[in-house]
Amino acid sequence: MKNIYITLCFVFISLVSNGQGKKYVFVEAGGSSTIAALNFDMRFKKNTINGLGFRAGVGNSFGLFDSQDIRDVILVPLGLNYVFGEKKSAFVLGVNATVALMGNFKGDESPLIISPEVGYRFRQKTKGVGFHVSYTPLFNTVDGTMPWWFGAGIGYGW
Repeated sequence: MKNIYITLCFVFISLVSNGQGKKYVFVEAGGSSTIAALNFDMRFKKNTINGLGFRAGVGNSFGLFDSQDIRDVILVPLGLNYVFGEKKSAFVLGVNATVALMGNFKGDESPLIISPEVGYRFRQKTKGVGFHVSYTPLFNTVDGTMPWWFGAGIGYGW
């Protein structure tokens, strides 16, 4: 079942991304993906590196949030964000919802983690390596609210 969700997510991203705005693929540690994830970010407006966009990815908790009732957690971070800045440096504001796909779910925990995002992004104007850092407090986790959560990522934009 997890594989179906992940496949559908990437098919949707592929269909939406054809001929649209600037794209950014990155590996993120922390952030809305909790531990680590591979993400895709894209602007909705064609040929621009700023403005409204979305992100989607797939990650894993690598056992950090495992408990008696929850194991084998696959995480799917999805979000909307706005990039402010027309140069290489930019300010990012966004909101993310991370869906936790759990293999052994027995408890009454919610599979949805909500996280606002405030961050800095450095990226090339045409194509090349970029990176970002962000403050992303996590709400509705298995361990409750995690107000001091940060993320960092590195990737390639085109």
